[in-house]
Amino acid sequence: MASKPLILPALRGFFGNWVYYSCLMPVPEIAGRVKFATEIHPNKALSELIQRTLQGPRAKHIADYLEHNDERFFNSLVLATYGGKPQWLELGNFKSDAYPDLVKDVNQTAMDNVGFLSLAGTEKIFAIDGQHRLAGIKKGLEENLDLSDEQLSIIMVGHKPGKDGMRRTRRLFTTLNKTAVPVRKNEIIALDEDDVMAIVARRMVETDARFMHPKIAVISSANVPPTNFEALTTISNLYDVLRIIFLFETGKRGDHDLRFNRPSEDRLERHYAFALDFFNQLSATFPAVKALFDTTEPQAVTRKYRGSFGGHLLFRPVGLELLTRVVTELAAREKLTFAQALGALKDLPVDLAQAPYAGVIWDPGKHIMIARGKRLARDIMKYLVGLPVGKELAAEYRESLGYEGNDNTIQLPPPIVI
Repeated sequence: MASKPLILPALRGFFGNWVYYSCLMPVPEIAGRVKFATEIHPNKALSELIQRTLQGPRAKHIADYLEHNDERFFNSLVLATYGGKPQWLELGNFKSDAYPDLVKDVNQTAMDNVGFLSLAGTEKIFAIDGQHRLAGIKKGLEENLDLSDEQLSIIMVGHKPGKDGMRRTRRLFTTLNKTAVPVRKNEIIALDEDDVMAIVARRMVETDARFMHPKIAVISSANVPPTNFEALTTISNLYDVLRIIFLFETGKRGDHDLRFNRPSEDRLERHYAFALDFFNQLSATFPAVKALFDTTEPQAVTRKYRGSFGGHLLFRPVGLELLTRVVTELAAREKLTFAQALGALKDLPVDLAQAPYAGVIWDPGKHIMIARGKRLARDIMKYLVGLPVGKELAAEYRESLGYEGNDNTIQLPPPIVI
């Protein structure tokens, strides 16, 4: 069914061998006129493959973002059109009584590229970049979200049906999508104003002396460099720890709301207080952490607890993350406060060079952490505090140390008394 004619304010441009039009289009018109990129795949199975990728939870997440964020913003959708009779209407010469000298300096080429794009309504338009945003828009309008007064920037290119035209448009589709670089985690931490973990992590390192650089290393890496003898951990690891405790706080399995929906200032304050409570109880339970928090000379403390000798479990990002996971699981299972759950872990082994960590997450020969041992170390810690684990844990532990799984001369350490 044809749509009504539509005229869009536009700029015309040329890049490579593409002619494109950068336009403003009302959001409801985008939802009604623009389809998904199934048109560039005449093969039904490939078209359905594209459709299936757009029917997952991401469309709902984007619709929720549109509904709950007044500061919402999208970058331009790239659309392809064929059929119908799109017409370019250049603005031509224009005058300005207020700025006659400025108008005089506008060259003819610039004037020729400012105008309107007229759509007859019979065109077929589909998205080649921004399909998930399009799906979110459609989903939001289906749920009666009012976006009637809003406009989005679109970039329109021409598509020609046929083998060569489809190949050309498919190449543009994959180029735009596979070369897009996701926002890096360190950029989220530094800049994101919706992500709760990022907001709280920034506040901690900016306002609380216990977390200010260099005690928390504000670097792009998630790992503490071998030459760093000041930090407890990195800001990236702090972000990960906050994610674990905020999921526990909210009782949710997924972090989408925490990452994309900025809560009220009161709620943010409660998140911040919850984070401080965790670290307050952590330092009260483990003297090494308290020593670092309290000192004005962090290097004097950290050198005692991290180095080629292994050191303290909590002075390694993986160790801090693992302990946080075990604490929150214990607290959730037994309905404990952080103080109670951490108090139950006060006798947990913390020396990486000793059992049960040596040979699991710490290589005493190479003096390095063992990344592949993370899951096993977590399960051992859970076993030590009485949380349920798999029946094969002892065998896995023996094999990680280089023994046969049924070698009963090698035993897990006894559980700690809670």
